[in-house]
Amino acid sequence: MTNVLVIGATGRQGGAVADLLLDHGHDVVAYVRSPESPAAVALSAAGARLVTGDLAHPEGLADAAKGVEAIFGLSVPFGSGGKDEEVTQGRHLVDVAARVDAHLVYSSVRGAGRVARTDLDHADSKQLVEAYLRDRQVRATVLGPVYFMENVLNVGFSRLTDGVLANPLTAGKPLDQVTVRDIAGLAVHAIEHPHRFVGERIDVASDRVTGDEAARILSDVLGREIPYQQMPLEQVRQWAGDEIADMFQRFEENTDFVDVDGLRARYPEVTWHRYAQWVRTVDWDRVLASRPTWQ
Repeated sequence: MTNVLVIGATGRQGGAVADLLLDHGHDVVAYVRSPESPAAVALSAAGARLVTGDLAHPEGLADAAKGVEAIFGLSVPFGSGGKDEEVTQGRHLVDVAARVDAHLVYSSVRGAGRVARTDLDHADSKQLVEAYLRDRQVRATVLGPVYFMENVLNVGFSRLTDGVLANPLTAGKPLDQVTVRDIAGLAVHAIEHPHRFVGERIDVASDRVTGDEAARILSDVLGREIPYQQMPLEQVRQWAGDEIADMFQRFEENTDFVDVDGLRARYPEVTWHRYAQWVRTVDWDRVLASRPTWQ
């Protein structure tokens, strides 16, 4: 049994990690902003110990980390303070892991171990955090997730509530995707086997699918035709800004993919999910009943 501090335990990534750690019988300290939130209350009921705070306050984070053997953490992009705020968050996380000598499992982004700038702030900020991590004496494992399968659950963007699957990529363009379930699976496996994972940096993808393939899978699971519809990139730029639009342009041009089969072969202990398997884990009645928040 390991005592683990989970940062962002009420979010999708942190929540998936906290849930799996509890399922495996570990002690979880959940670092949360709002202990009264439904997700925090559910974690507490499941056995996690809640500690209130955020990454902007390193002393509070250090207090939460006292006595833990491992930390799962991530820095948050797209905050009001932009790139500089995320870099500061990440450095605080690294400093605290060093102070308490905990095994840090840091969730970054694919390719952020490289030194060449991407000119995408949410990726470049993680490059700076990883560079800081490499310069410190920290027992660490870095995971580099690709595009999240869970992004389709934002029905204001994906337009599933309109009966279509919308995305800026061309219908036949393959896109590496990952579910937070698999990030959690690999993170928990790393926490349970630090001798194997300390010093490792692993780009993480669950499957590679095109827009047409994703639409066919969703049609099969939902029991009705869900056509794929390419969204104009300028519309994305108008809704979400230049950084998100530029990210999708990079995806359209990308020819460098993760070796998904090799990753599965290397870590067979993780319960990996293909896109079709992940889709079948979703409560679609709840998702499709939600109100779009981004249009």
